[in-house]
Amino acid sequence: MKVDKMTRTKVESSLKTSIVNLIDKDYTMINGDKIKQMFAEDVVNLVREEFRELDSVETGQILWIGIHKDDKPSYGKNAGNIQMVPISLSLIAKEDLDMTAEGYSKQEIREKRIVRLFNEAYQQSALLSNTDVGMIIGVSPTTVSKQAREFMEREKVVLPTRGTIHDLGMATTHKKIIIRLYMDGHLTPAIARITNHSEEAVDRYIRAFEKVNLLKDEKPEYIHSVTGMSNWLIKSYLDIIDEFPETGDET
Repeated sequence: MKVDKMTRTKVESSLKTSIVNLIDKDYTMINGDKIKQMFAEDVVNLVREEFRELDSVETGQILWIGIHKDDKPSYGKNAGNIQMVPISLSLIAKEDLDMTAEGYSKQEIREKRIVRLFNEAYQQSALLSNTDVGMIIGVSPTTVSKQAREFMEREKVVLPTRGTIHDLGMATTHKKIIIRLYMDGHLTPAIARITNHSEEAVDRYIRAFEKVNLLKDEKPEYIHSVTGMSNWLIKSYLDIIDEFPETGDET
């Protein structure tokens, strides 16, 4: 049921009053009327952000829960303390129907949907995994991963998946794109904007690449002892160096 603006305002005002009364009764350690009002306002804002009305979902869309784009994995993180974000996603869009009518293949239409879902989630400050997207469109995570990788390699852009933004898994496509942009002379701010990464993350990739590139003629065991990088990470950068042979002359 749609809630009009006036009713919503009254409900939120009543909720703030109830929160302040609760503080006065059970949380007397919180002192000061201004502090109480600010606390109540923050709680109401949190409720507003976390809950979406069903009528905000358009035809062809679904409600989903994604992981907040800034909530990166760290020691002690688990399903109970990860920040989740409610989002609406276009399961079926007009472009899907148009592509079907124009004779595009199922694989081409599926790629369009995969790209759209990752981007729509990111625009709402959330990240989806390959498993999320696979469940939404009814294919395996492997299929999602394969088509996302093919899209990124062909278009030279980084899709904002949980794997690329939080640097999870063993995928190297986003690293490859970042290093390619770096080799082409792009500066860190531009690379960060193009690839949906922070400038700190871009600089981290570049520094790691430069270290491995400097030692590329050494054995991986020696590179590991000098850089402290994992063998897998070293191999991923060596593979990138092999793909871009000009790195030996430009760095």
